[in-house]
Amino acid sequence: MNDDIKTADWAPGTLDNTRKNIGDIDREEARLMAKKLGGEVMYERSHNSLAGSSSAKTGGKLVRAGGTSSTPGGISAASSAGAARTSKPTGVPTAAQPKHKKNESLPNISKKVAIAFDKMMMSPEYKIKPNYGFFNFVRSWQKNGAEKLSPDFINYDVKAMIDHMEGFITVIKTLIQMAPSTYKAKIAADTEPKFKLLRMVAGWTMQTIRVEYVNITSAPQPWIVADMIPLVRAIYKNLITVYYYGNNKIPKLIKEIYTDECAYPEAPRDKLSGLAKHAITEWLYLDTEVIKKLYPLLMRMCCDSIEQYPGFFNAKVADILKFLGLHKFDLLLPEKPKPQEEVKKEAPKKPEPPQRGLKDQTVLTGLKLLEQLFPKAGFDKLEENPDLYPYFQPIFRYEDGFNVLSPKNPIQKIIVLQTIIEFCFQGCRNINFTIEDEHKKDEGDTIFKVLDDWSAYREDVFGRLYCEPLLDLTNSIYSQPDFAKSHIGKRTITNLLWQNTYHFMPMFKFDKLILEHPADDSKYKPLFNRTDFARKFLTTAVNQCDQAVKTKGKVELLENPWQHYKFDVQNEVSKRLDVLLGAQNHGPNTNATNANLLKYTLCFVAVLDWYINNQESPAYQTDPMDIYRISEADGKPQFTIKERNDQNKLFAEAIKANYQKGAK
Repeated sequence: MNDDIKTADWAPGTLDNTRKNIGDIDREEARLMAKKLGGEVMYERSHNSLAGSSSAKTGGKLVRAGGTSSTPGGISAASSAGAARTSKPTGVPTAAQPKHKKNESLPNISKKVAIAFDKMMMSPEYKIKPNYGFFNFVRSWQKNGAEKLSPDFINYDVKAMIDHMEGFITVIKTLIQMAPSTYKAKIAADTEPKFKLLRMVAGWTMQTIRVEYVNITSAPQPWIVADMIPLVRAIYKNLITVYYYGNNKIPKLIKEIYTDECAYPEAPRDKLSGLAKHAITEWLYLDTEVIKKLYPLLMRMCCDSIEQYPGFFNAKVADILKFLGLHKFDLLLPEKPKPQEEVKKEAPKKPEPPQRGLKDQTVLTGLKLLEQLFPKAGFDKLEENPDLYPYFQPIFRYEDGFNVLSPKNPIQKIIVLQTIIEFCFQGCRNINFTIEDEHKKDEGDTIFKVLDDWSAYREDVFGRLYCEPLLDLTNSIYSQPDFAKSHIGKRTITNLLWQNTYHFMPMFKFDKLILEHPADDSKYKPLFNRTDFARKFLTTAVNQCDQAVKTKGKVELLENPWQHYKFDVQNEVSKRLDVLLGAQNHGPNTNATNANLLKYTLCFVAVLDWYINNQESPAYQTDPMDIYRISEADGKPQFTIKERNDQNKLFAEAIKANYQKGAK
């Protein structure tokens, strides 16, 4: 009969481990599981079989191949184990076992919402609850099975969260401790947000959080959602007090504190720099790994519906504060903008500089002028992300890398606009700007520095910091299609996206594939800041020229506005400007003056400023991951595309059409 008994290749203890993972079940549950799962009755290896004993078959446990176990006597192992655990020696008192909090501690929710919570908490993003895949239905047979938490989440993730929170508090307290006495006085009493932040964080305590964590881990498993209520409340009661100030603004406050302390003569700048960086790093962790990763639990504990992150914190602010026992006066909130002081009537009104990224009439004029200079290039439909490479590559002859840019990558348009402005600046170099320029300094910037550095944004920032890694990425993906999924590939892609944020588009947002931040290796100011400065300066200069144009009088910011403009070396932009402005006329009534060159340049700069500094521009409406061209044939990076050769013909036809239209 022993010949009919089958032995599974399972080591001793396998059934016990499986039983622990499933949890306590009674006889009826075991019967239902056996009926559902089915399987074949087999033996588990006994300890004797490991020693080479021939009695392994008779010393093992009968199990079903589907996962249900039974004793040789036919009674289910789960039931036997349950009976053994419930049996007590007569007359021996037993200690009371810790009890879990009841689910009634949580808000009542509908079945649909419960399923949504389950799906969210089991998702790879949060991993709060264990995900058994196909066998998730087993949880419904267990007591509190649907509320069971992942042990790894408690033992590792939550522990790391608490450690980082303590690290943030420690580094903030260290910054306070290292501050000079006069600055400490400000910290203690000043009402500026940065000082309130320091006081709030320094007042956080970890004792309650540590105690609640120990209470959870010392309780018997399985742990359930309700067990986390005191701990989640203790964590968020601290973090939420500063969260509503603006999670992205906290690093700015820390930088302000660092700058303030470094201003003192005896300040240890290197140490302060390290502390400030550490504080910012810890806050970013708290923001992305604690506030975000624990939010499904907070949401389950304080409301009866699902809200996506981060909208939940605004939509359910009343429920959150009620759950935490806080009031809005306990929060660090952004200050309301102070009303502007009334301008004295007797004071002469000066034209205000344009707002950064504003789409005004200057931008609209600039788009029309660009379409006149480069007909059918696509400047009249930037919202459709036209491919500028076939049109401008034969004109500007960009280095390798520009050819790989996706038409949906805003960097392509930015570099073309930068190049057009660069060629205009070659003529602006011969304009004599006066030293009385009241706008000559803007955070250390001057119009002369802008003219000197402008070409570096194409040659160095774009060519070295963006194109070189882009070519490495596309070449690697072309030869290894899975390269983008590797750690090196993800790091390269993330670094490219960071270069966009560092230099070209200040409001550029993207999903970080890795948490590492690359260093900003550029020695130049960001292009978006330079563009804003250039637009403001040129606006003032052009306004002064417009006021003096009738009399051809003096202009404060430049000495020779009415002279014929001069390009030391002709370029593709200057040639077209010569045609539009009639540069062959060198008489006193010529339109090809320095003043008009500045007007055209201002219009082009305004277009670039709007494109990169306005979140409503087409640059911010594309998918950040559309970085490089992809071949429709094989899905690999595409390196070549047919160039156009009709640019000059289109320009000549447009000039002719405009002339005929004006003659009618």
